[in-house]
Amino acid sequence: MFLDYNPIQGSVADDRAYKTRQPLSPLNRWVQSYWQLTVPKGQFQYHSVPDNCVDWIINRDCFDDNFLIPPFLSSILFHIDGPASFFGIRFRVLGHKGLISVPLGEWGEASSVKAEDLLPADIVYSVFEAIDNTKSFDKRCDNLSAVILSAITFSDVDPRLARYIRYCYDNVSSNLDLSDRRNSEFGVSARQLRRLARQHVGLLPKDFFKVLRFQSVFKAMNAPQHSRAYLDQYYDQPHFVREFKRFTGVTPTQFRKMSVLYNHHSSE
Repeated sequence: MFLDYNPIQGSVADDRAYKTRQPLSPLNRWVQSYWQLTVPKGQFQYHSVPDNCVDWIINRDCFDDNFLIPPFLSSILFHIDGPASFFGIRFRVLGHKGLISVPLGEWGEASSVKAEDLLPADIVYSVFEAIDNTKSFDKRCDNLSAVILSAITFSDVDPRLARYIRYCYDNVSSNLDLSDRRNSEFGVSARQLRRLARQHVGLLPKDFFKVLRFQSVFKAMNAPQHSRAYLDQYYDQPHFVREFKRFTGVTPTQFRKMSVLYNHHSSE
C-alpha cells in the first residue's frame, strides 16, 4: 500500500550536516527519503523522534556498522564520536517489506538489528558499495536507487491491516475509534488487530495512531498559521504537551529551539 506520509525529524543547526532527498517514482512507493548526517570532530548526540518508519542506517566509514531501526515510541539519543558520516534509508510504512521478508514482530526486542541478519549479504554489500564509491550526496542517492529497484519486490499487505492504516491516515485529526463496530469494518476483532499491528508495523494500534498524530502536529508546528495546532488534534494544551514530551523527551518550545545534532559536552 502507498501512503503519502512524509514524517520529519528535528532541525540541525548546520544545514551542511544533514541532507535529505526523496526518491522518484516508482521507488517512492517503498522509500520515503534518503538522508545523510555528517558529524564533525568531537562527542555528539543525535536526538531522533518516533515516526512509524523503519530506518536502515549505514556508517560510511565502517561496513560492519550497518543496522536497521524498527519503529519506536520515545526519543532515541545516538552517541556519535566524530568525525563520522552516516547514510540512511527511511522506508515508508510497510515499505521495508519490499526488501525484508521477516515481519517486524520477529525482529526481537533490541532497538536495532544488524542489516545482515535480515537481508541477503549481496544486497547489503551492494547498498554499501553504492554510497561508498562517490563523494556526491545526489549521486549516492541515484546509485542507491538503482540498486534497490533491482532488488525490491511487491509484497502482499493483509487487507485488514491496510484498512486500519488507511483509516488512521485519513482520520489523524480525529479521535481514534477502535470500537467493535469499527474493527468489524476493518474485518478483524480487536485482538486480531493488535496481533497484526505488532507483527507488521511493530507497534500496538493505539501507539501507531498516536505517533501518526504526533508527526502531523510536529510538521504543523513550523507553520505560523498553525501555531496552535494541538487544538485541532488534542483535548487541550496540557494533553498536547504531555504527548509531545512522551515522544521527544522535551517540551514543544524546547524542541523548536534545539538542534537535534549537538555537541555532548557543550550541552552539559
